[in-house]
This record gives sequence, structure tokens and C-alpha cells, in this order.
Amino acid sequence: MEKIRVLVVDDSPFSQKVMKGALEASGFEVCGFAQTGREGIAQYRELQPDAVTMDVTMPDMDGLVCSREILAKWPGAHIVMVSAMKDEALIAQGSAIGIQAFLQKPAKADELASVLRQVCNVPQVEEQFHEQYIKPFQAAFEETLAELLQTQSPVTVLPVVSGAFVSQGLAIVLGVTGGYQGRAILDLSQVTAKALAEHLCKGTIDDQEDVLHCVAEFANIIGGHGVSRINHLFPKLDLRLTPPSILFGEAISIVNPKLKSYVIHAETILGPISFSVGFVGGN
Repeated sequence: MEKIRVLVVDDSPFSQKVMKGALEASGFEVCGFAQTGREGIAQYRELQPDAVTMDVTMPDMDGLVCSREILAKWPGAHIVMVSAMKDEALIAQGSAIGIQAFLQKPAKADELASVLRQVCNVPQVEEQFHEQYIKPFQAAFEETLAELLQTQSPVTVLPVVSGAFVSQGLAIVLGVTGGYQGRAILDLSQVTAKALAEHLCKGTIDDQEDVLHCVAEFANIIGGHGVSRINHLFPKLDLRLTPPSILFGEAISIVNPKLKSYVIHAETILGPISFSVGFVGGN
């Protein structure tokens, strides 16, 4: 998927910085900034962005006038108004001009990303991604288990779930960044973790820190293989893993109400091991 190129029109350097961070974290390319309406029109002419985020109040003209001039010259422009103000009159005036969506500052990163993808007509690509991403991770999970344990383990994929993920006792959490934002979790009991670490290191391990580091690297390998396979299918996503976080103890519950995940579960010779993966947004 090609990155969506966004022109940010806003007279506040602080707002520009916030928008840049939110957009780039969601996989967008910020191709330019404008602090006035005239700069916005000139930048649009030069850059021909896929979308524009438009503030209302600017020194030379308001965002409605700027949007009207852009749309008069380039009727296919996709403009999202992002302003501290949002009321029925503003929405009515903006909609009449051709502004496609309205968000109020501070706009949430996931909401901004979703709206921009909608106005740029990319739901089909997003739907394809959400239908297909589990297969690369399942293949990476199965193949890594088979290679490192030297045996085949029965694997099942549980349906998409949302809300809390309840751990068996040790959870290795990997963040996924890039074109989509997600999370992967390798989950197992602490007993299985010790057995896995000793199996991989071919010897007794008494130090819990060594067990945790070994299992974290195991999770990182699975996640890395899965992300690499997805990047092969969707080369423009440029997905990357964040360093693993290690959570352990009784009754661990990891909650993200906006994230829908698959759970890949394996019954191994060492005990049950699960790999959960999901992404925010989409169908």
C-alpha cells in the first residue's frame, strides 16, 4: 500500500508538530506544512498531496476560504478540517464547499488515520490487510516452533476477539508500527517458559532473568518472521517491531478495547503456547 501523502495547513507550530507525530506514527507521509491559507494553496499546487488537514483560523484567511480555493482549482482534493472549533454551522458550511470530514483538536491518532483513509478511498486495501495478516503470523509461528522444537505441534487459530487478553502467566508483548499499528503477544505459563528456555539452550537454567530473555528472543523471532512476510505481501506498509516488554505474574490481563486480535494456539511437547496478534482499525 502506498503511503498517503498529507499536507498540514495550520498556523500553530505546536499543532504542526503534533499532527506530524500522529500521522507518521500511523504510517502516513507528511509531505509539507503551511502556516497561512496562501501558503496552503501554493503548497497544494506544488506537492499535489493525497489529502489535506485544514485548520480554521489562520492569519490571512480562514480554512473555509482556503479549502474553497483549493477545491475550485483541484476538485478532486481530499480535505479534512482539524480545528479547535467544531459545530453544526461550521460543518454545514464546510460540507457545502466540499470538505469531507471534520475533527476537533486534539484529534486522536487512530481516528485521524481512519478518517484520512476513508476520504482517500483506501478501505479495500485495509480490508485485504485485515483478512490476510493472520496467515503470515500463523506460518511464522508454526515454522519457528517446528524448527526449534524439532517436532510438529497441533495448532489452532481462534476467532477474532476484542477487549482483554488474559495471560497464562508470562506474556511477551511486541508493538508493531508502520502503515498499521498493532500488537503481538507470545503467551505461556512460567513453567512452560522455563522448559522452553532450557530446551533452546540445551541445559538447566536457574536464573529467571535468563529464562525471560530467552523467551523474549523467541517471541521476537516469531514476530520478526511474521512482519517480514507481511511486508512482502504489502511492501509499502513498512511494518516494524518495537522492543519486547515482559509481563509475568498471576491473573495478567492486557486490555485494549479498540484492538481486535487473533489467537494462534499450539499444544507443544513443553506445554501450551499461544501467539496473539491484532491491529487497530479496519473491518
